[in-house]
Amino acid sequence: MRAANLLVDGDRLGVIDFDDCGFSWFAYDFAASISFMETEPFIPELMAAWLDGYARVAPLDSEQAAALPMLVMLRRMQLTAWIASHSETPTAQAMGTAYTAGTIDLADRYLAADFLKGVA
Repeated sequence: MRAANLLVDGDRLGVIDFDDCGFSWFAYDFAASISFMETEPFIPELMAAWLDGYARVAPLDSEQAAALPMLVMLRRMQLTAWIASHSETPTAQAMGTAYTAGTIDLADRYLAADFLKGVA
């Protein structure tokens, strides 16, 4: 769930766009929730807070927590592929080549173990 999927009308709140819901690894929800924000400097802090909150209900062991950056990278690649396959849409056109370049930069950081380092 992302903030873009919340519709606010006065004191009414609606939720849309459940196409990413389905059977998946249970911690993929973090990766989906930070879609289009993966490179923001506050993401490591957000991930730490998410892990703390998650631990109150279903704690992740260290191996599971360590997999979160991989899931974020997987989600980013999935969105990059979506943008490429939907080039006719305004969203894809707005994201353009800059999003793909950002995905490459993120992949470089991920492979160098510099992405979300020290959080999990």
